[in-house]
Amino acid sequence: MESKLEDIKKILLEKSSTKQLAYRNTREVFVQLKEQLKNLTTELSGEIYQVDPNVEIKYYDKSDLEVHLKFSGDTLVFMMHTNVFDFEPNHFIPKSKYVHEDPMREYCGMIQMYNFLADSIKYNREGDQGYLVGRIFINKDKHFFIEGKRPLSFIYNDFENCIITDASLKNVIIEAMYYCINFDLLAPPIDVANYITVEQKNQMNFSGGVPIAKRLGFRKENEKENGE
Repeated sequence: MESKLEDIKKILLEKSSTKQLAYRNTREVFVQLKEQLKNLTTELSGEIYQVDPNVEIKYYDKSDLEVHLKFSGDTLVFMMHTNVFDFEPNHFIPKSKYVHEDPMREYCGMIQMYNFLADSIKYNREGDQGYLVGRIFINKDKHFFIEGKRPLSFIYNDFENCIITDASLKNVIIEAMYYCINFDLLAPPIDVANYITVEQKNQMNFSGGVPIAKRLGFRKENEKENGE
């Protein structure tokens, strides 16, 4: 029993303490991310409004754990998870030299980035789906990497050398926006729309459309991404 008690103390002092630090870092990074989103909104909206005031770029601070960036017909939703994560043994992170040198570097907080149609949020179309663009993982030393769609997962996969800064967060936002804005919503096949129920008709009248997802526009590109 004494040996198990010592193990518990060791785990609490090492692993649990590290997880708490990774969590606090992720909270700090999320605040930092919000500032970069606000700054980028001001920068882009000022320039674009002069050319076409109908193209909206807006920032919405929804809560401590959620923030939105609306740009024209797209909305990027950033959500911070409240837990800290480890990785499967076959994941590239546990195999890295950086983590081998200090296994506590493996524990990461997570911020998720989802792409929604702006109207899905505006009209509260609860059946609409958002599309995961990427997940930002942050460790106790504020090193980070991203799992997600290219080029995000390609640019930010060097866990040892990718460090959170204002510049790196701004670049992540720009890459995510660029990815989203280059995919347009595709009309669903006509067979999908052959019939609707009265409930769907009422929903269309209330929210401006049947449930839909921009994912229809992503699928074709995903087929080219060799397993991504």
